[in-house]
Amino acid sequence: MSDFVVLPKMKRIIMLAFISIIFVVTGVLIFVATLNEAGGEGLLFKTIGIIAIVFFGLCLIYYINVLIKRKPALIVSEEGIFDDSSFIGAGLVRWEEIEALDFVNFSGQLFLGIKTYDPNLIVNRSNGVKRTLNKLNKGLVEAQVNIPVKILACSIDELVEEIQKRWQIAAESNENHFENL
Repeated sequence: MSDFVVLPKMKRIIMLAFISIIFVVTGVLIFVATLNEAGGEGLLFKTIGIIAIVFFGLCLIYYINVLIKRKPALIVSEEGIFDDSSFIGAGLVRWEEIEALDFVNFSGQLFLGIKTYDPNLIVNRSNGVKRTLNKLNKGLVEAQVNIPVKILACSIDELVEEIQKRWQIAAESNENHFENL
């Protein structure tokens, strides 16, 4: 069976890049407007401006990278689920590492949540900024991997069907493997 490859919705990525540009420009305006102000209030607004520039600037770079490279956001294969749907995408999560799959609603957004047997699996695989962000993400919801469904260029029904097919094949393959030992 061939892999089920899901690309990101390009219109959504363009919209997120545009929103990032707006926040970067807003951060620049806040910073420039408070250049001549002294005291605590001026420092606070300068800090807010710098944080907006850095954070949303990094978001913009990420979204431009997604638009240029056009890599799949999600690949469901007989090996498992490969998540590259966000900056902190988990990479390949093998079927034997997955305890449960469920849809999680967080802050009004629907995510495909992947709960692994090892609660630290994804954090331990990542490093640097991604490790820190994965630790923060882990504290928000129970699932270790959270894939935003809105950015996937497929329906939820199609996604569920394709995951179920491949998970079943993997389960049967593992049963046959243990029977042959």
